[in-house]
Order: sequence, then structure tokens, then C-alpha cells
Amino acid sequence: MTQRTYKSTTSVKPAVLQLLPLAAALVSILFVSNAYSQTVDEIFRNFKNAFDKSENLSANFEETTLISNRKSVARGRFIFGKPNLLRKEYVDQKETSKVVQTTVLDGTYAWTYTPILNQVNKVKWNKSGRKELIPGTGASLEDVQANYNVVLVPDEFANPKGIHQIELTPKDHMVSTNVKEKMLIWVKSGDWLPVQFGYESELEDGTRRSAIVALTDVQRNIEIAPDFFKFVVPKDAEVIDLSEN
Repeated sequence: MTQRTYKSTTSVKPAVLQLLPLAAALVSILFVSNAYSQTVDEIFRNFKNAFDKSENLSANFEETTLISNRKSVARGRFIFGKPNLLRKEYVDQKETSKVVQTTVLDGTYAWTYTPILNQVNKVKWNKSGRKELIPGTGASLEDVQANYNVVLVPDEFANPKGIHQIELTPKDHMVSTNVKEKMLIWVKSGDWLPVQFGYESELEDGTRRSAIVALTDVQRNIEIAPDFFKFVVPKDAEVIDLSEN
């Protein structure tokens, strides 16, 4: 992954976990601009303040994944509600009105429905342990600076547009394997909402995996129906219950 993976958007307003899935975070090095120098602490504080004021976040996304030089691209939309609610829909590449997979996190279970198979996977949502620093993480932002090394990465292309790239690597007490991990988040000055997330990992055998999730039409505090994050099993769908595993 390089610093040039940032994808500009025409509208910036916001899975996993496979969820979001939401998934990824935030940047002690100084970022220096011609007019004003901001530290990673200042940028993170601005981001967190904006997050704290958000009861929910929504966005369209484009998810690019690279595993051992095999690239895949998926698109869709998500809505995240605090503290740990999520609805994420992947759409057909050519027919964007057609949903090919839906994941719902209701606070207790994670449900994934694949229409073409008419199949639902149900798993228990484990609130304990490590969480990804992406929408869907809830209060985990509270412990970022205690659990991660947070660094601001200068970017000659993104910085002039008011975009700040933040890199997070787990501190020693967060590492239980030899897997190397890194999370990235790009936030925009002004509303301080995220415009892109990134994740990189390297396994012990040298296998590398990276993902970039670019966001557009980012909004917060939109009106949501009370039962929006409630999953209803489609008629005649096969349910594979993994919640006891």
C-alpha cells in the first residue's frame, strides 16, 4: 500500500469484522503545512469529537482487497449506529440496485444473508477482546492511544486537500501472534469525518493482505427507523447457526 491510494470524492459528508464491517482508525510525528502545523493528537481529538457527536454514520463504499497479488473490488453501502449496530450491503458490480449480500450486526448477533444461496449465517458478536477501528467499533476509540502507536503520515497529494492520513500499529500488549498488522484512516478537515480506511497484515509465512475502503456521500445523524438494525430471516432461507461456536 502506498500513500497514493487515497481516492478523492466529490461529496464528503459517512464493516469485519467482515462487517463492516466495519472493520480499521486514525496519526508522535508532526504534520507540517505551509500555514499551520497540526499534531497527531490534535487531529485525533478532532476526529474523536466528531465521532462522539455522531449517533450514526452512513456512506457508500468501494472496498479493494489485495491478497498475495490477487485483487478484488466490492461496492456497497453501510449505516453504523452506536454502540455496535451495523447494516452493510454489497451490491452487484453492474446493477448497483441489486443487493448480493447483506450483513447486520444487531448488538448481539452478526447475520450475513446471501440471496443467491438463500442462506443466512448467524454468529455471536463478541464484545470482548480486540476490535477493529472502523465504524462498528463503538467505544473502542476510547482506548486507541493506550493500545496503539498513532502516527501522522505526510501525504503530498492528500494534505493539500485537507486530508490527513493516520497510521495505527498495535502496542506490544495487543499482539498475541507473529502477525504484523497496521491500520490506516484518512480524515478530512472541517467536519473531521473519515473518507477512507486501510488495513495491512503480514502472516508468519509471508502472506500479505491489504484492504482499502474508500467512502463517498458520508453523512451522520440521519433519521433511522427503530427496527432498522433488526434482522428478519427471509422466508425459506437456510440458517447456519454458528452462534454457539
